Amino acid sequence: MLRELKIRNLAIIESADLEWGDGFTAVTGETGAGKSILLNALKFILGAKVKSDLIRQGADKLRVEAVFDIPPSKGLRAALERLEIDPESGDIVLERELTPAGKNRCRVNGSVVTASALEEIGAFLVDLHGQHHQQSLIDPSTHLEFLDGFAKLEAQGETYHHGYRAWKDIGDRLRDAEDKARRVREQYDFLKFQWKELEKAPLAVGEEERIESELKMQSSLEKIGTCLQSSLSILEGEEGDVLGNLVRLQKDIQSLGRFLSPNPFEAHLQTLESAKDGLSDLRGALRGFRLPQSADSARLDELNAKLALIQKLKSKYHTDMAGLVDLRERRKGELEGFENSEADIGDLKAKLAEAFASAASLAGGLSKKRQDASRAFDKEVNLKLQALGMEGAVFQTRIISENSASLTATGYDQLEFFLASNPGEPAKPLKQIASGGEISRIMLAIKSALAQSDPRPLLVFDELDTGIGGVTANRVGESLKELAGHHQLIVITHLHQVAAQAARQQKVVKELDGGRTVTRVIPLSPKERVQELARMMGDESSQATLKHARELLAQA
Repeated sequence: MLRELKIRNLAIIESADLEWGDGFTAVTGETGAGKSILLNALKFILGAKVKSDLIRQGADKLRVEAVFDIPPSKGLRAALERLEIDPESGDIVLERELTPAGKNRCRVNGSVVTASALEEIGAFLVDLHGQHHQQSLIDPSTHLEFLDGFAKLEAQGETYHHGYRAWKDIGDRLRDAEDKARRVREQYDFLKFQWKELEKAPLAVGEEERIESELKMQSSLEKIGTCLQSSLSILEGEEGDVLGNLVRLQKDIQSLGRFLSPNPFEAHLQTLESAKDGLSDLRGALRGFRLPQSADSARLDELNAKLALIQKLKSKYHTDMAGLVDLRERRKGELEGFENSEADIGDLKAKLAEAFASAASLAGGLSKKRQDASRAFDKEVNLKLQALGMEGAVFQTRIISENSASLTATGYDQLEFFLASNPGEPAKPLKQIASGGEISRIMLAIKSALAQSDPRPLLVFDELDTGIGGVTANRVGESLKELAGHHQLIVITHLHQVAAQAARQQKVVKELDGGRTVTRVIPLSPKERVQELARMMGDESSQATLKHARELLAQA
């Protein structure tokens, strides 16, 4: 419920800190005192679009803050979690500021949000009803929610929606698979040509370097042979004989040890031994290297052809060797995927049919229960309308069920509320009903029928009592008092019969302060309520009127 509403610089309200209790609060005051400003404050904090001319003249900004208890609403908790706001805090604090330049600043529990996010959250907290306010009742898209709430079909509806989403998701996957298969089919010959072209080429990372290395070797056989022979001659030939000289050097160093003690060159013997072993290994490698006797012209042609093909493909596809390898594998995968796609599509079609049958069965069950519930709902609402002074009105719930081949997010059903305001008149959609008071009483009747299932904790009514009085006004007040057992109500009224039924009352007064007009909202004590009710009855100075006001409060 709404606990606090703080208003700064809204129209002729300079400052107001209002506390709200549970149950039914009546807001009263003289005509023109500014009762509608409270509604503007609520609309503003609930994210509605407003103009900067609402800002009090001369003020630097308009500011409204509202503190609510968090209701047990799954939708609200999900919205808060999406905004990364802790839903376990116990309170939800909405803040909004507007500057004369039109700059908005909105917060929820201190976190900056957009005005649309504020509106989304506000929809779970407050329902506004009045001729000049957008209200859920005249929006046909909300009517199914009302009926499902009355029939307690929310859980069954959620089960259906899961089935519906599963069917839609499989349908999306099937369309994707079919689109992919179609694209591959259209390009199949091209893809296959590319893959075969790449598959025939010697494509592997490092292959180009290996071919170039072999080409260089094949074209340099004579030079390689000369270098090999020269190296062996240096190591072991008569002119060089590096290994022989190392052996003799090693023996000479060892001989020095017979004459010098200790031998100062002893440590170098290991160096000589290592050098001798390394050169001996080198000699073995040189001797074991097998070099072709002559260049193989056929092999040279083959290598040159491979290298030319690789370079041609690199140029054609504007990539390097790694890119060619990747392209070849992708084309292979696409062709294999196409070959398997028909089986995948067939499997998805079977799953789609199964999911549709499941969702259709759930939708059929929902539709049957809605048809049954609509009759009980209409009866309940019509009884409430009679009690609210609309004896000749007939409320109807019209359900149009789609054919069994069509499913929507809510099932087969499209639903809209109709009303025949007077006997003999045709029923019209509620969105065509012009009277704000009539719409408000219809909403009161519906809200009374939905008292235990409506999730919005706060209902705000304006112009509920337009065009009524006497016994009907008493009935409206009694209905509001009954509804307040399930909701917090704020009702702007000019009828004493309605205000007397409230648990508490706030009075809106307009006065001069320092030469400027200001509006104040004053919570009334029991004694002050008697005085205000007498004023609403037309004579606050009459003892009889004051006595009647006290009697009304005592009876309520």
